[in-house]
Amino acid sequence: MSVFELMHTSKGLAGFYLPSVIGKKFVSLREIVRLEGRRNYTLFILKCGKEVMVSRTIGLFEMSLPSSFIRVTRGCIINLDYLATAETGVYQLKDGFKVVAARRRIKQLDAISVAA
Repeated sequence: MSVFELMHTSKGLAGFYLPSVIGKKFVSLREIVRLEGRRNYTLFILKCGKEVMVSRTIGLFEMSLPSSFIRVTRGCIINLDYLATAETGVYQLKDGFKVVAARRRIKQLDAISVAA
């Protein structure tokens, strides 16, 4: 079992076991608002406002995430469940965070946000 694989609990929750100071902490996909890449680290921003830094690249997590998570830029993956507004190329999340999508992803993202 790799620490960074998408896991399912007995209660039916999907998420990751992320390392913390006191051991591994389970973070449900429902709690994750967005992921930000910081070189060789990934910062998880959670619904409660907490941030968890993990020493793995954002690309490693992108492969494990379901389709409700969309990579909008090289360094940012957002959870569509927390999307507040979507204008052409600009996406605002419910926590107030705004991200401008990469040029090459705008058409793909607009099609997804219209369908959602």
